[in-house]
Amino acid sequence: MTEQYAPTAADVGRMYDQSTSLLSEVMGGNIHLGYWRDGDDDASVEQATDTLTDMVAERLALSPGARILDIGCGSGKPAVRIAGTWDVHVTGITISAQQAQTAGARPEVGEGNGQVSFLQADGMDLPFPDAHFDRVYAIESFLHMSDRATAVAEAARVLRPGGTLVAANPYQQGELTPHEAEIVADNRKLFEIPPIGDADEYAGHMAKAGLEIVEMLDIGENVRRSHTVAAALIRQAQGAGGSAFSEELSRAADIIERFGELPQIGYGLIVARRP
Repeated sequence: MTEQYAPTAADVGRMYDQSTSLLSEVMGGNIHLGYWRDGDDDASVEQATDTLTDMVAERLALSPGARILDIGCGSGKPAVRIAGTWDVHVTGITISAQQAQTAGARPEVGEGNGQVSFLQADGMDLPFPDAHFDRVYAIESFLHMSDRATAVAEAARVLRPGGTLVAANPYQQGELTPHEAEIVADNRKLFEIPPIGDADEYAGHMAKAGLEIVEMLDIGENVRRSHTVAAALIRQAQGAGGSAFSEELSRAADIIERFGELPQIGYGLIVARRP
């Protein structure tokens, strides 16, 4: 696979159609990495992934009654947690038909405060009018988009003046050896990811979209444990299918673990405001 490999939205959708159930089981009901304070933090995977959700929500500076957009809603758990905790309404979109169906079956679905709604849509072509939402967040979803500049511009377009965008994403910091580049390439292929990019790339897209950067926080060391934990839990699931399925899971676990060990892989929370 070359550095220029760029999966389509359909590729990403198919990947999550096939993997959402397993990833959700492994990551405590969420489909994103978890945050641990330090090496002594004994939080469970569910607690750690919920903590990352809360860190995103806190940076949105939410008020009751606000209308929020979740770009890449996954299982729907983050949207439900944010809506219920902060008494807001969250609309979640996902490119995966399976995720939209699973999230849409949640009992919290509705149009009131503390409720959620979900639909299948492309983050690079949002089906909403300009300035439609008070806040927007994207947890590990811009990562998958082949045209991130357009994705960020779309997020800015649907954000009301004075509103906040929070993006959480892994990114690359520093050069890779050929062997390390191969590890990254394997992970990109596994999860249908274009070239990963760095923090400045995301910040540049936000500035071009007319957003003002408020905070850039690297929490790479706090989320790194997620890869080791996920790999171990995936290996535990190997016996659930036939030998071919088991071999596929074993390889996926190895890829995830090796990727998480790379010091050049950081993870950023980027907060931007629309003037």
